[in-house]
Parts: sequence; C-alpha cells; structure tokens
Amino acid sequence: MEGLASDVEVGVSAAYTLPLAECGRDVADRVGGKALGLCELLRMDLPVPGGFVVTVEAYHHLMAVTGLREQVADLLREAAGERDTRKVSARIAELFAGVELPAAVADQVLAAYDALGADEPARVAVRSSATAEDTANASFAGQQETYLWIRGRDEVARHVLRCWASLFTPQAISYRAHFGVPLEDLGIAVVVQRMVPARGAGVLMTLEPVTGDRSQIYLEAGYGVGEGVVQGDVATDRHWIDKATLAPRRTEIGHKEHAHRFDVERAAGAVVEVPADQQDLPVLTDDELTALAQLGRTIEDGFGAPMDVEWAVADDSDPVAAGRVLVLQARPETVWSGREATTVVDPTAQPDDEPISPQDDWDPLHSRSAPSLHWSVDNLGEAAPGVLTPLCWSLWRSVGERACREAFYRLGALRADERGAPDDPADRILRIFHGRLALQVDFVAATGNRMPGTTGEEVVRGLFGQAPEDIDYTSTRRRYPAIAARLAALSVTGPAQVHRLARETDTWWQESTARAGSLGLRGATELLTEASDRFFATLSLHTLGLMGVVQPVYDALTRLVETTGVGDVAVLSGSGGAEMAVVGDIWRASRGEIDLAEVVARHGFHGPLEGELSGRVWREDDSPLRRLVGEYAQRPDSAGPRAREQRRREQAAVTTRELLAAVPRHRRPAVRALLALAAHRIPLRGVGKRSYLQSIDVARAAARRIGRCLVHDGRLGAVDDVFYLTVDELVAGVGEDMGRDGGGDTAELVARRRRRRDQHAALRIPNHWAGQPDLLDEAHTDVAVGDALSGVGVSSGVVEGPVRVVTHPDFAEVRPDEILVAPTTDPSWSSIMFVSAGLVVDIGGALSHAAVVARELGLPCVVSTRTGTRALSTGDRVRVDGTAGTVTVLQRATPPEDPPIS
Repeated sequence: MEGLASDVEVGVSAAYTLPLAECGRDVADRVGGKALGLCELLRMDLPVPGGFVVTVEAYHHLMAVTGLREQVADLLREAAGERDTRKVSARIAELFAGVELPAAVADQVLAAYDALGADEPARVAVRSSATAEDTANASFAGQQETYLWIRGRDEVARHVLRCWASLFTPQAISYRAHFGVPLEDLGIAVVVQRMVPARGAGVLMTLEPVTGDRSQIYLEAGYGVGEGVVQGDVATDRHWIDKATLAPRRTEIGHKEHAHRFDVERAAGAVVEVPADQQDLPVLTDDELTALAQLGRTIEDGFGAPMDVEWAVADDSDPVAAGRVLVLQARPETVWSGREATTVVDPTAQPDDEPISPQDDWDPLHSRSAPSLHWSVDNLGEAAPGVLTPLCWSLWRSVGERACREAFYRLGALRADERGAPDDPADRILRIFHGRLALQVDFVAATGNRMPGTTGEEVVRGLFGQAPEDIDYTSTRRRYPAIAARLAALSVTGPAQVHRLARETDTWWQESTARAGSLGLRGATELLTEASDRFFATLSLHTLGLMGVVQPVYDALTRLVETTGVGDVAVLSGSGGAEMAVVGDIWRASRGEIDLAEVVARHGFHGPLEGELSGRVWREDDSPLRRLVGEYAQRPDSAGPRAREQRRREQAAVTTRELLAAVPRHRRPAVRALLALAAHRIPLRGVGKRSYLQSIDVARAAARRIGRCLVHDGRLGAVDDVFYLTVDELVAGVGEDMGRDGGGDTAELVARRRRRRDQHAALRIPNHWAGQPDLLDEAHTDVAVGDALSGVGVSSGVVEGPVRVVTHPDFAEVRPDEILVAPTTDPSWSSIMFVSAGLVVDIGGALSHAAVVARELGLPCVVSTRTGTRALSTGDRVRVDGTAGTVTVLQRATPPEDPPIS
C-alpha cells in the first residue's frame, strides 16, 4: 500500500494481529467477543475456517497517530439529537475514509492476510469484534458492520478501517450515549476469516427458542451462505432434534426460491434464484443433520451454556473443505439461559438415583464451564466452605459477582462496561460446581495483570496458593494511570472507609438480629433483602481493601524480605486483627473477666460453617463456645494472648533492626514507612471480613424467621426447609398465594433439592481445575514414615506433635497442643487454633484466613497441601516446617486392635 501513516510511539504492544487460535480469555479485552468464541471452538478441535484478528491495540494506535481520537471526541459532543447524530456519524465516516492504516499495523495485517491464501488471494469476511459487546449494562451485538467476499490487500485494509468506522454509526452512537459508555472505554477488534463457498448454511440453537426447552436442538437451513438465514430474507428448512438421541422430532421443509451466493461476474455476494427442481428439497442430508446436531451438543458442553451457532456446509468449489460441515461462529444464547427455572416437579418421580446434570434447572448447585476456564475453591472456600444450600448460593450468586466486579472497577482495573454482573451465566466469574463456590482464576489473573506494583501471577498465588501455568500473566499498562491514581487515594482513605463501615455494620447487626424473631413474613423478607444489600456493600469494600490496600503492601513486604534475605513476613505483617479480638474475649471469659453472654453479644455471628446460611452460629447455639472457654481455662497465663502479643512485638523489633541494617542508609526511611504500613494495613483483612459475615448472619436470622412463618402457615414442613429455596423464590412468594395450590410442588422441590445436595456432598472435587471438575477418588492417600507433604509455608517456625484431623468445626474432639489439620478455616477456627501447636490446611494462600491468624498466633503453618486431611490421620506424629512449606510424617498412628472373637 502507498501513503501509509507514519508510526509514533504510543506505549502499546506491537502485536497488532493474533491468530484466532490464540484469542483466548486471557486476551479477551484485546480481541473481542467474536474472536474469543472462535478461539474456544478451535480449542475444542472443531472445524472452523482459518483467520486472524486485528487487535484493539491497532485501533487505539490508529486513533492516536492520526489524531482521530480528538477529532471524534469533538464531533460526538455535537451529537445532541437524532438529526445531529446522523450528521456526526457521516462526518466520522469521512474521517476514517481519509486515513490509511499506520505502517506497523498494515505490515502485520497484510502479512496475516497473505498467509490465508495459497496460490491466490483469499476471499474473506471482515467483521467487527467489539469489546463492548454483550456486557451487563448493554448489548452492543449487531451495532457494527460485517463485510463479505473481500479480496485483495488494499480491500482488506480498507474494510478494516470501515469496521472501525462502524463503531460510530448513528445507532451505535445513540446506544452508547444511552448507557453512558465513554469514548476512552471504547475499543474494537476486527476478525478476518476465510469465506466458505457454501452449498447450505444457517443457524443452530441448543434449545427450543420459543419455549426454552433444553432437551431439543433447533436448526434452520437455507441454500447458499448463511447471510440470508440470519437476515431472515430467504425461506428455510426448520428442524427440531432430540438433544439426547440426536433423532429428529419434527421437520418443516420450506419452499426456498432464493439464496445468497457469490456472484463471479460481480465479484460480490448476490441474491440468486434457486433452480425450481431444488426449491422444495431439503438443504441437508440426514448425515449432515446428525453431524450438525452433534456439533451443537459438543459446543454447548464445551461452553457450559445454551448456544447460538452459525454453520455452513462447503460446496464442491472449495477443494479443501468440499462437503465439510464448518462452524462459523458461536455465542451464548441470551433469552432463556439466564432465566430462573420454572420446572414443575413430578411428585411421583423418584429422584434419589438421578444422574447429576448441569442442565437440571431445579438444581441450582451445579453448572458448566468452558473447557479453557480455570476455577478454584480456595479463598472463597474459606468464606463459604463445603456444599452450600440453594438459599446460601443464591445470596452469593446475586451479591458475590457484583461485589467483586464493583471492587475492581473502583480500583480502576475494570472498565465501566465490565462493572456489572453479566446477564449470561456462562460469562460470570463466580460459579458453583457440585455445591462448592468457585472463583474464575483467569479473571483474577487478567485484573492482576492490569495493576501496577504487582502481577497477575502474584495476585493469583496470593489468593489461591498456586498459579496455573497455562494462564497469560503478561502485564498490560493501559490502565496504570487510572489505577495508580485510585490506589493513591485508596491508600489514604481506604482504612477509614473499612473501619467506618465496620462500626455501622456492627450496630446494624446487633439491632437486626435482636428484632428478627418478632417479624412477620413480610418484615422478615424485607430484612433478607436489606441483608443482601448490606452484604454487597461490605463484601465489595472488603474486596477493594484486600486488593487495593492489603495485597500491595503484603507483596511489597514479601519482595523486601526476599531481596534482602533478612526478616520474616510473618513477624512483620501486623497483629491484633479482628480474629484476635475473638480469641482475646474468649480468654477473658475463661478468666472470669467477662461472661459468656458478652462474648456472644460481640462475636455471636461466628460459629461452625458461619459462611453458610444454614450453619448454627454461637448466637443460636453457644455450646461450642462453652467448650472453648473450658479449654482456655486449663491454659496457664503465660499462654494467653497478651503474653503472646508481647513476645511477638519483641521479635518484630529485633527483625526490624536486622532488616534496616541490611539496606543502604538512603533506603531506610522507605523501609520504615513500608513496615508501618504493613503493621496497620494487613490486619484490615479481618475487619472487612467481620462486616460481611455479620451481613450473612442477619440474612440467616431473616431466613430462619421466614421459615418459621411458613411452617406456621402450613407452607413448609420444617423451618430449615427454607434453605432449599432461593432468595428470588422467597421474595416472590411473600404474597398470600404462595404454597396454596402449589404447596405440594414446593414441598417436593425442597425434598428433591435436599436429596441432590446430599448427592453433591458425597462427591469430592479438586481445589483447582480447568473446565469441568473431575470427580476424585475418596480413597485414603497413603504416606509412609519419612514422606513429606508439600504446600505453601505461610507462617515460619518448626514444630513437632500429634495430628488432630478436623473436618467439621464443632471442635468436640480437639485437644490442646496438637497439630490441627483441616480442609479449610474461617474466623471461628481462630479460637481453637489458639490452643494448637501448628496448623496444616488443604487450601489457602499467603493472605488466607489460616495464614493470617497463624502468623498472629506465632504458629508454624503450611497451607495448600491439597491432601493433608486424607493423607494424615488423627494420632500421626508430624513435623511442620512453616518456612519450607513441608509436613513430614515422623510416626503413623497405631491402628485400633481388632475386638476379640467371642
């Protein structure tokens, strides 16, 4: 090409094109939704025409080097009404028509295009892949243009520019203005893909589009390319196929007079007449129909959601693809897949042995994932351990996703269009698998990659204890200015925000739990909604504080210790957090300084399974707390919290002097400032967590009150049946009609979900996985004397002692000075960790609850062992090395003798 714009340095990556096979979720913000969908299809080894994507960086580069960004911004400010918008759109189109691709962009685009053709230039489709498509707040799909049958280097370059210009059609300008999307958050990629000369083409949906029936596959087929089927301007054949058997259920053969085909003379697409003898024949053979249905089922399984698929069958003019069924595009179905289940339960069914399927709408505790996505139950597994009830999951589902995204948005790591929870469940980062709450690791890595002062890998490792190797941890600086500004402000104002909300929430918790028992059904339901709103406020601020205040300071402290080789993060990371306040008050109660009622009044939201709504906390059952007070009473004063804290301060003072001596004099003021920040900021983690646990406890109190009201009215059989309904079902059922005609259905639904939850609880899944979690063998993991389990050392020191494996936090069998081995911990475990000699946990990272409390208590601690609770047995003797992250078996427990034979 001639007359290409000159390049200037704009601080972006020089990778202006990517092969479709490399357009995964780790680069989704660079390649857009269409490219991402095609990449997922390629990773499933499905037949997809070759192509590449022109990345968002290329668009931003053009806007910067040509001055278009400022010119477009000026014009958009003039677009007040519909007439102005049309004029502005036309003027912006003229601006794009008057520029050429910058040289660096053109070199990569044209080289990628040349690679698509063998002996002659390929004909391609050039279509937009906007990064703002299908967001939670707006659906931009279809607002930009697609150009078909493009051939030649100059034409490809020109149509890439036209795709970029189509960001500013009148409808697109109006649409974004309505939803408040700013120009700086706007980006667009362009997919360039080989065109398939098609004998037939069409669309496929993996559910029935009118009724939402997921047991069917619906397919429309027309002659020629699929443009006419998508536009609806040609007649089609329609097929309904049984998803399980792939057998046709119903077929309607249309009278197909016209088709979209390539016109050789015009070298363009055209609508042509179908020969009369073919107009009433089926487009597809039986084998092709079956192959397409199988493809649809495979794609739905891979994406974990109902899908909308575009496909084609290549004609004989293509020597490579002739007769092949090809997938052109796949995107999640958006009408039915996000709706709440309305399944009517058959009361005569016997579901005890029903196979578990993510398509069981009545079971909210299991879902599907695209095969390339990574998930972890670590971190969130601390907050909500074990198999959740439907009510608890529905609370986390509605709040957790929004709170996490809100925190990263306020941090500056997410754009405005990424802020809200996606309507499509397949796009959400908080999911549930066999009842276990899981967080998408890819999302955490991607946001971590955007943050200055850390990396996606560091953030992932800090939250989950390990970082999958096949995730892209390449840092991007695009959002550094926004994040740096917000981090600076958050560093000053964040701690005060956390403490202020904590004080407000503490008062609200005490008042709300006190009045919950006297509320009627409507009042209790309103309190449940109020608790959900408070949960969002506390969880989002907790996450913001963790990622914006605690994590950066902890990472900086860790790097300081590692680079100097002096000091211990465990000693330097602060003390006196919210968890230690619980320990301190239990200790005071064991000394008679306060009574048990005062401990409950301050900390009654703690207790076994406190993150699960159906768990019974100390406020409802103080018997575990009484046992702990008794255990503490047996301990000498020298083992108390005050004595431990004094020893910790003395150790921290020595470590600080050693660390300061190890750095040059000019660096010492900065090191002192960092140590002061660490001492005050890292304990904030427990303050925020206390607040959101109090929100959960108010929801618990409201739910049990709703259950009592429904039992009194004869609508439920038992109070705790309420935990097998969802928040939406309870809110919608407050009216007088709830349970009258459908009472039997409600009772059966509760019973069915209870049985299914028991099924999920009987299964064991890994802590980390990609796609769908494998089911693990429950067999005990054999380890011999001398073997060592490896994990992450998060609290230094070495201790030897007998093992006590505790899988449920009732602490009935715990004895002092043992090595506590647990699957996970929450704040209620702090009280028993206090009398333990060391701690070994299956999951967790450096900022997990177990790690933070172990450091405050001075306990050697190893987390993320994965198999500790299965490999070790109560009575084993082990050595825990909290620095090396190992647990060595010194002696196996003696098995009980067989009873004598009588």
